[in-house]
Amino acid sequence: MGEKSYLRALTHADRVRVAFTTQKGKVLSFRVQYETFIQNRWHPVVRYDTAHNFAHIDIIHPNKTTEKVPLYFLTYNAALAYAQEDIKLNWEKYRKNYVEELAK
Repeated sequence: MGEKSYLRALTHADRVRVAFTTQKGKVLSFRVQYETFIQNRWHPVVRYDTAHNFAHIDIIHPNKTTEKVPLYFLTYNAALAYAQEDIKLNWEKYRKNYVEELAK
């Protein structure tokens, strides 16, 4: 079984945390989390993972509530690829929404 984890910087104040486990090329579990640095600490904003035995996205709000939305992919490989691409393309939107909520 192979395990891999890494951090990828998007800016000095934005990063993606990735971890996944594979066996013979098949993803068994994963976590892809976008985090932003605000008010001297890292805040998780969006997390894709396979906790609770299904692929889903958690949209994390500043008040610590979380929206859990299932992902409907045939494989965890496809869900992991989607998660990485979504955060790559949309992290600025996720950050903007989070900062706006934080200011309320």
